[in-house]
Amino acid sequence: MQNCIVAVSGGPDSMALLDILRKGGQYSLFVAHVNYQKRETAYRDETLVKEYCDKYQIPYKVLYPVYEKGNFQSWAREVRYAFFKECALEFGASLVFVAHQMDDLIETYIFQKRRNMICDVYGLAGQTKREGYEIIRPLLMWEKKELEEYCIVNKVPYGIDESNLTDHYTRNQIRHSLMDSMSKEEKISYLKRIDAENIRWQKEKEQAQKFNGDMSNNPSWLELELYLNRYTHKNYSKKHMCSLLEQLHKNILVEIDGFDVENYQGHLIVSKEKEKVHDVYPCLTYINKDTYCLSREGKTIESICVSEADFPLVVRTVHDTDVIQMRFGKKKVHRFFIDRKIPKVKRKYWLVVENARGEVIFVPGIGCNVEHFGLKPNLFMLQCNL
Repeated sequence: MQNCIVAVSGGPDSMALLDILRKGGQYSLFVAHVNYQKRETAYRDETLVKEYCDKYQIPYKVLYPVYEKGNFQSWAREVRYAFFKECALEFGASLVFVAHQMDDLIETYIFQKRRNMICDVYGLAGQTKREGYEIIRPLLMWEKKELEEYCIVNKVPYGIDESNLTDHYTRNQIRHSLMDSMSKEEKISYLKRIDAENIRWQKEKEQAQKFNGDMSNNPSWLELELYLNRYTHKNYSKKHMCSLLEQLHKNILVEIDGFDVENYQGHLIVSKEKEKVHDVYPCLTYINKDTYCLSREGKTIESICVSEADFPLVVRTVHDTDVIQMRFGKKKVHRFFIDRKIPKVKRKYWLVVENARGEVIFVPGIGCNVEHFGLKPNLFMLQCNL
């Protein structure tokens, strides 16, 4: 039998799911329970999950995360899915069953629409891949009250989370103001609407996915959003993307979620941000690093003649005010970037070599300053990964 994780909170939905899977006999089950210790009945729910698992000899694991700050719902979601991944690795499972049902699906859709969210799918998908495992939601055609009835008829114990009875969270407000009075027919109608919107949305995304970074064609906000998602793996709002498009029509570098974004000569460049470099060498050193190489030999334009008076040498990221003394006079390194039409995403991480007097004596692409040029260089520098 295939191993699978079952996420069980102790509520009627997840207890019904566990009972259905156990009776089905298709899978070898492992239960994952998260006790957030946020309400008085949390340990009651943990106990009934443990007792059910002990009764049917189902292995289980309990997590007791500690909440510190931030949005609780968002934090709790990240915590539990990280825990499911941990359990999947431990149990050798590639499937994680969760008990989202029809009401959850519709609530999610309404929540998404109210916030104008851009999503991979509207509502909830029956199956979703996530970090090495697959999430399965087999109860999306069950109403919550039907799952409660299942538990009662089949004598499956369950607990009620009293926090769901309040209006503290937006989802609870949606549930109490809309879902509680909605008939089964109205819910089915909602499901049809969601399916139709997902079909339309999928076609729109497939078309937008063809965007290859050519800014001359005036891309839409969706084309930009999907293009950035390839790098950042994050979703962005329409408002954010429209604002970003306006910025990218100017000659600027934009930073977003650890990436540098630039419209360079009509093409969008997206590059992961790098750490600034500041390495000090007290004596002549030959070394091969990810960002640069100091070598005994190389090309003429990579050569430097250094003496004891130059040490310690510093290899560092360029500053806006850096200048280098050339044969024809001082030249701003920034001017060199402009003359060579070097993209800003590369300028940001360009390296220079500075001597003990604080002088820039070498810039990759320019060469060394006039004082450190010679026929017998003893150091060569090559910048990598630009």
